[in-house]
Order: sequence, then C-alpha cells, then structure tokens
Amino acid sequence: MSQNPLAQYGRLIAVCLVAGGIAGAVSAAFGETAGAGPLIVAGSVGLAMAAALWVFTRWWRALDEAAQEAHKWAWWWGSTCGLAIGSVALFTLAYATPGALTAEPKDLLLGGAGIIGLSQTIGYGIAWAFWWLQRR
Repeated sequence: MSQNPLAQYGRLIAVCLVAGGIAGAVSAAFGETAGAGPLIVAGSVGLAMAAALWVFTRWWRALDEAAQEAHKWAWWWGSTCGLAIGSVALFTLAYATPGALTAEPKDLLLGGAGIIGLSQTIGYGIAWAFWWLQRR
C-alpha cells in the first residue's frame, strides 16, 4: 500500500463501496424472487460483509495505540449510553403514539433497529470527541 494515508483509506473505502454496491444490486435483482433468490441475496451480503471486515481489520491495524484506545472507549461508553437513550426514546415514542404503530411488522422492526443504530452512532461520536478533548 501507499505511504499516503488518504490514498490508503480511499482504496479501502472504495472496496467497501464496490462490495456494498454489488450486494445492493444483487438484492434488487433477486430479492423478490422465490426459490434460490434469498440464498443468493444472503450470499452476496455475506461476501460484502466479509470484504468490509477485511477493510476494517486493515484500518484498525494501521491505527496507533492511542487512536485504538479512543475508539474502544467511545464504542463501549458511547454506544452503551446511546443504546440506553435510544431505547427509552423508542419505547416512549411507541407508548405515546400507539396509533402510529400500524405499519407492517418488518417495517417496525427495521425502523426500531435504525433508531437504535443511529443513537449508538451518535453516542459513539460524542464519546470519541470527549475522549480526545479530555486528553488534549
């Protein structure tokens, strides 16, 4: 790999984008078909996830110890707090507006997962910034 970090990370991100694009195209083409369609989609998504895992492993190994510790601390504390806050918000929203829960079950499940994932990511970002600001 190149010594230029931006070029290195750019290539790694390109691998993720291509893998995700291929998985999305395969899902769009075969997602609604019966028979082997779900297996084809699962296989393509699994390969895309394997490519992403390879990319993230390379990225992680390129970080120094301080950056690794910042990410570990932020994921533990930030995503845990984000999970707690997101869960409270999700249940409050569900009980405050029961009429809004008329969508398909799969849509409700995906919406809830999206809210939790977003709250964990926001919590991670806040905790990561807090970790670095505390040590500067």
